Amino acid sequence: MSTPNEIANVEYEKFVLGAMLLKDGEIIPKIAAILNANDFYRPQHQIIFSDILKIYALKQPVNMLTLINFVRDNGNVDKVGLTYLFSLMEVAHTTAYAEFYAAEIKQKADLRRLTVIAEKISAAAKGGLKSPLDIIAETSNELNSFNDNQSNKFSTVGVDLGYAFWKYIEDRKNITDRKTGFSNIDAVQFFEPGLYILGATPACGKTTFTWQLAEQLSERGEHCIFCSYEMPKFELEAKTIARKLFIDDPYTSLTAAQILRGGWSNELNRIIDEMVSNENFIVREFSDENVDKLLAILRPIVISADKPPVVFIDYLQRLIPRDGKADTRALIDDALFKLKDFSKETNTTFVVVSTFNRVNYNQIVDFESFKESGGIEYTADVVWAMQLNVANKLLGEKPNTIRDKLHKAKIDQPRQINLKCLKNRKGNIYDCYFFYHSAHDYFEPCNEEDFNIQGPPEKISDSDEREDD
Repeated sequence: MSTPNEIANVEYEKFVLGAMLLKDGEIIPKIAAILNANDFYRPQHQIIFSDILKIYALKQPVNMLTLINFVRDNGNVDKVGLTYLFSLMEVAHTTAYAEFYAAEIKQKADLRRLTVIAEKISAAAKGGLKSPLDIIAETSNELNSFNDNQSNKFSTVGVDLGYAFWKYIEDRKNITDRKTGFSNIDAVQFFEPGLYILGATPACGKTTFTWQLAEQLSERGEHCIFCSYEMPKFELEAKTIARKLFIDDPYTSLTAAQILRGGWSNELNRIIDEMVSNENFIVREFSDENVDKLLAILRPIVISADKPPVVFIDYLQRLIPRDGKADTRALIDDALFKLKDFSKETNTTFVVVSTFNRVNYNQIVDFESFKESGGIEYTADVVWAMQLNVANKLLGEKPNTIRDKLHKAKIDQPRQINLKCLKNRKGNIYDCYFFYHSAHDYFEPCNEEDFNIQGPPEKISDSDEREDD
């Protein structure tokens, strides 16, 4: 059992309250910037503190007489006690140490709050009725609120500029020089921490693109975490093998599907050894973990990393409960807000795959394409949308013609892909182009003019029959 002095310092509390009554309350603004009423251990101290702040706000004289009248008028005499009020005058005769004592009071209050959270975790664990992940998710929200309370202090611009500002700049240097490995994207996009959303029409390979992006970043020294809700880990890793084989030998016929069926090449051992040695890349399969559970899993990994990671989520709509009762748009908005808040708090970069509305499959991609788009347009820092490049040339065509031309573009090898940046919070919007060698799970940066150069047809893999990969 903790002693009162371990969880609070009553004498410090009395000193701070007494000091606030000196010199017509000149120390009050500084104390109010450190403490709130709930930081005091004794209930009567909470009442006295609140009443002193009210007196100060009403521009009334801040002294013992005004405080007594205020306490009496608000019916708090019995809760506080007049004798106790007078005792405050005997404790503080100077304001010199008030800020120091206020900081100590704040620290004690924070320790009490952490103790309550720890007791909840212990009780839930001993109860045995909830899974460890559920317990972590529930208490994670309380810990997040606790962290927010630590940083929720206003300061002037002058206070922020100086050492703190330059330290912020220095801390971000090793993040803002990131290269994605896609030369066309690196030429137009600073890949800074934030929330990136990627949507795509069917057959554009959004999972393949995201997986290749993650691997290229990890090979350049970035910590990458791929959270897969859709595709098994071994299928994703087979994409890497197929792509690396193709880059080494463009005439190879070995695809990811064939590799998973036992297909082999003399180069496979070398490629697998390279993949095993990449310690910057973490892959984990998920199923029903919502955004709260996911962030509870990510938090200790992110905090323990030597620099902020890049987290890939495939895909956004799996982060919300599937009970069919709540409003889907509101749930997606909530997930986006939580991802954005986590990103701001930890400097994590999120790349999140999102589905499109089916009715927009045959139209030029735009914000309306995103399924239950909600806050995507407003919350995301960067919004990417992928489509077959032929879609840019179908405006005004008849529906049957549009479907026929899109179908033909889907079976072309390689496919011609247009990546549109619909939003870029810290830069200009842009278009990037790729040859998507779908049989070999490889996105090759190119110029739009390159689409007019016809090369030999490539092998079509079994996976090409799938509409959305």
